[in-house]
Amino acid sequence: MSSKKTMTNQTGMISATSVMAVFLLACSLSHAAFESSEGPDEDAKMEFKAKTQFDKGVELMQTGETERGLKLVADVVRMFPTSKACLAARLHLGRHYLDKKDFNLAIRHFRGAEASADEAQRAEALYQIGICHYNLGAYAKAFVSLRRVANEHPWSVYANQAYYYIGLCHYKLGHWAKAVDALELVGTSVPMNVKTVVRAEAGQRLFIKVHDKDLVVLLDQQGELTIAISAESGDREEVVLRRLGRTVDHFIGSIRTEPGTPEPGDGVLQIRGTDKVTSSYVDENTLAGELNKEVLSTVELVSTAVAAFTDGALREQVKGAFVGSDTFVRVKDLDHDRTDERDTLPVRIFTRYDREKEDAAEAASYEESREVVVRDNLSLTLAETSAHSGVFAGTVVPVQVSDPADVNTDDSQISVLKGDELCLQYVDDLHIDGSDPRKLTASAKVLIGQIKDVRVEHRVVETPDLRAQKNVIEANIFLRLGQLFKEVGLRRQANDQAGRGLLRIDDVLGMRENLDRKILEEAFSVKWDLLLVQDRLNEAIAVCQTLMQMFPDSTLVDQALFRIAEAKWQSQSYQEAIQLFNGLIALPQSEKKAEAQFCIAKIQEELAVRRAEQAQQNRGESVPVDKTAALTAYKRCADQYPDSPFAGESLREIVTYYIEQLDYPRALELLEQIFQDHPDAEFLDKMLQLWVVAAYRVGQYPVAKEKAEQLIAEYPDSEVAAKVKQYLGIIDGKLN
Repeated sequence: MSSKKTMTNQTGMISATSVMAVFLLACSLSHAAFESSEGPDEDAKMEFKAKTQFDKGVELMQTGETERGLKLVADVVRMFPTSKACLAARLHLGRHYLDKKDFNLAIRHFRGAEASADEAQRAEALYQIGICHYNLGAYAKAFVSLRRVANEHPWSVYANQAYYYIGLCHYKLGHWAKAVDALELVGTSVPMNVKTVVRAEAGQRLFIKVHDKDLVVLLDQQGELTIAISAESGDREEVVLRRLGRTVDHFIGSIRTEPGTPEPGDGVLQIRGTDKVTSSYVDENTLAGELNKEVLSTVELVSTAVAAFTDGALREQVKGAFVGSDTFVRVKDLDHDRTDERDTLPVRIFTRYDREKEDAAEAASYEESREVVVRDNLSLTLAETSAHSGVFAGTVVPVQVSDPADVNTDDSQISVLKGDELCLQYVDDLHIDGSDPRKLTASAKVLIGQIKDVRVEHRVVETPDLRAQKNVIEANIFLRLGQLFKEVGLRRQANDQAGRGLLRIDDVLGMRENLDRKILEEAFSVKWDLLLVQDRLNEAIAVCQTLMQMFPDSTLVDQALFRIAEAKWQSQSYQEAIQLFNGLIALPQSEKKAEAQFCIAKIQEELAVRRAEQAQQNRGESVPVDKTAALTAYKRCADQYPDSPFAGESLREIVTYYIEQLDYPRALELLEQIFQDHPDAEFLDKMLQLWVVAAYRVGQYPVAKEKAEQLIAEYPDSEVAAKVKQYLGIIDGKLN
């Protein structure tokens, strides 16, 4: 038994291409779509086993057994890396760590889901990576992922959300004009000419969008665009649409929907379960030359159900049910609000418990040695709390029995024993994902007796894992303190704090045979950072090498290599640093490949400057800096990693070199590419300044004026804005 977590977008839209009006699906994307595989072949068996384990893990996490469920889901990734369930598990783990604000770990799992053949999974993975980078304050990296969502998956539910977060990133950076441009695009990603059934979430605001190039006339005449909208159950309303952003042919409006008795003309669209809503738009002049043609578009309203055990007020979800007391059951599903009276809804209540399998000795893990058994069940009819509320409620009283033989599955009571779970199951037969039945399950632990006061007996950490976790946490605190002291120049205090952290890490590494691999990896990571605080470079390198020897497949290997390479670079061991960065690039999978290539280019540039300085000292005359190797490395970074923030940085370095060499035509050509491929880069204000200079030097004064005005308008607070204002006066003189 499993239930899938869905993400529901709560809006709907209507769109038209030169007269075509279509509703935007207020849809939720199913995060994992599996096909049950049966058959003699090993791949089918593997898929079935992976899916079963994934479903079991998700169910445990949803019922409060987070650690057990998380381990099962993580084992799907480890044991079945080529299965479809592995990609779904990656997404699920990514969402879990995103909720826990462990953004770096979430990014790793979402990266693993990028390779999915399912477009919805790819879109979600890219979007969530962007959200993680946004929360980390890495806006340049967030732009890369979010732009890919908008460009590669323009009709997904994530495209509109991507524009929203692109706008927020620009807002955080103080790029006000770009923030407005991005936010105005929210809601514009709409599938055109949809042939399949379009669904929207009932009870939520419904958005209507019209695209008609003839609408530019309305602006000249100061007219309004009105859409007629009607529900199958009887209500009729009119919606006034306004211009969307700076466009002249896109209009958008919205109306609130709620269950109830139709009241035409009140500004709210009253609906009933499984209602259909139709929009009517009159196109005065079609592309084919037809006049006053009515265009109709229909959307089916559905409700995605929610089920839970709650408190007596039917508000807060509860995870416990007391024996002999009322346990309140609540299901919200507007699809079953079908009359003007209080409707009813059937649900299943059952109790279950874990027991050991007969072949438990052959099981590979504790989870595989257990099976869930249903003890008792009954059918319960819930009643709508009020007419048209769409919320159905009822109560059930768990009754304790002393012996399993006393359980009667045919009576009207639900029997429980100590340790049982009380469960609610509801089948949502119509929802935003379609008409395939969707099982919802909620559970609560059966509570027997009184709750005693909680008191602390002792504070001694006995298990190795807990002791190690405690030491790693404390070492991280000392690491941060040491880094802060070092930043402000208090070297002695920094060394003291790092030393205290190292004592705790050494205690962890001293009992490595008894510890989980994840704890050990984190301990090694903290240790090399502590050693770097104390400037013990060679020892830090030795720690990185030990980590790579122990766990060559660790996700921290690329970080370890990068740290070693950086340390070699800082100690001016340039060739060793380049070799290490090249080794990182050669890894099968690493998030730091682009940065490593960019660092190689920086090292080559630094070497070129040092050679020129040395030659100048030897000859006693000025020697030009030969940046050929550096430019080659920058170009390789831009070509091989076009989706990384370092691609734009590399192109900036190349443009700057062309300007220095007075090669203005090539600089202008590259500037065009930068603004096309990297519209959100943080350095675009400086690129606009270079564009003004290059255009002016080749006599393109109108272009120079346009770019200068663009810089002042979009980046008024830029450090180069004042200088460009001076350029503008010179350019105006040339134009006049």
